[in-house]
Amino acid sequence: MSAGLEIRGKSMRIWMKPIPTEPVIKETLDWPFTPENAEKAKKLAELIKLEIDLDQFNLAKHFPNSKHLKKNQMSYYISQYREMIRWDVAPSTYDGYCSQIKKHIFPRWSKVHPKDIDTSLVKKWVNQLKETLAPKTVREVVTRLAAIHDLWRQENKISYNPFETIVIKQLDNLEPDPFTKTEIAMILGTVASSDIQNLLPCVFWTGLSISEQISIAWEDIDLEKGTIQVNRNHVKGFHKVTKNRRRKREIKLLQPAIQALRRQYAITGNRYSQTVNVLQRDNQTYKQERLHFVWINKEYDRPFNYYELRYIWRRHLKKANVRYRGINQGRHTFASQLLSSGQVPPEWIADQLGHSDTSMIYKHYGKLIAEDIPDYLTKINNYINQ
Repeated sequence: MSAGLEIRGKSMRIWMKPIPTEPVIKETLDWPFTPENAEKAKKLAELIKLEIDLDQFNLAKHFPNSKHLKKNQMSYYISQYREMIRWDVAPSTYDGYCSQIKKHIFPRWSKVHPKDIDTSLVKKWVNQLKETLAPKTVREVVTRLAAIHDLWRQENKISYNPFETIVIKQLDNLEPDPFTKTEIAMILGTVASSDIQNLLPCVFWTGLSISEQISIAWEDIDLEKGTIQVNRNHVKGFHKVTKNRRRKREIKLLQPAIQALRRQYAITGNRYSQTVNVLQRDNQTYKQERLHFVWINKEYDRPFNYYELRYIWRRHLKKANVRYRGINQGRHTFASQLLSSGQVPPEWIADQLGHSDTSMIYKHYGKLIAEDIPDYLTKINNYINQ
């Protein structure tokens, strides 16, 4: 047990042990003893136990005047920070932040007084983190600690910021590694699992990320107009509206994608619908939607998740004898192939991908594939000589 209720005469007390290595915390309730209040106290103890088990307990939320709140330790501000951001970020992001705090921040800093944290201490800690973590992860963890420490600085009007001069150099972003036309032909020409045979052309010729692709439903598709409304994505077990309003967009389908979706409709178009909760942009509200999903894992009789697709994709590339790249390289390939064709303006590609301008196209998706670039010189000479 990590929490419980003690009743002694007319007194009720909640005991809890949020940290296994720390002493038990006991809080006396100031409610008058009645059968109704006793039942209420029992439910509170059960709630606290659940929060501890889920690593979501915050003493200050239930007992704001507790003598056990240690405002002279970072643990207090860690609790405040976690409660503060709970509804500001998506659940998957929140879980990631809490994981970083639990693994890296709490063990090192929870019992340290915020005033004792200085730049030299942080730099030593950063060097220790670099021994086992990637630079990107180190930067994220330090950002969490800085945000937690900032709560104390704001509360006490402290101007000194020990994180101000901390710089963590990042590795250069990995270059896109799209597939060539030859590789695309090899992948599409290899017989695939029936679950993904029609998905493969859509990986290359829609420009959707995989999180968007697996969340597509037939309600989003108009095959006569040749369009898809991108309304949601699927991340770490959650359906959620797209990251920003720009990403909620209508894309124009290329012919290979339309043909693949027509074939897929014969398989899943009349399958039973299912009700899902879609997290809204405020990260608090869920909206129920009844949808007929397009891409179904027949083994489990439900829509694919990313990890299942990644496994099947890896196996298929091996079968097709194509060098492995992640399935999201299909999105890079879409942009690169269209740019390399010389037939499509970058603005149109940016719109398809959900970007507000072309800067991301050139920076992240616009790797021209030398063997697929048209013979522009011949085209120009022919134009001049006309």
